Amino acid sequence: MIFEAQRPLVRGRVGAVLGLTSAALLAASLRWAHEWGPRTHALVASWVLATIAAAAVSCWALDSSRDSRRLAWAGLALALVSVLALPVVGLLYAAGVDVAEACGGG
Repeated sequence: MIFEAQRPLVRGRVGAVLGLTSAALLAASLRWAHEWGPRTHALVASWVLATIAAAAVSCWALDSSRDSRRLAWAGLALALVSVLALPVVGLLYAAGVDVAEACGGG
């Protein structure tokens, strides 16, 4: 069946889209990190879910066809960027760099 043959490619595409979503939500979370309100909480929660989903779907797609692997690697790389952002931002903050450009509490 044709639909069965398309599933691995769809998994790779979904992994890549989730990876892009994770990276976009990471950027938005950094932009709004100094606000600490419902918007920031929703952004961070969405970012975490998108990162976990991107990693899971991309790993699943790696066991599929060659065409899906390229997209799956892209999704996995973007999810890894999101995961590595946490220690990098922590190290920068410890060094005195204000990554979130805090406005002084507001």
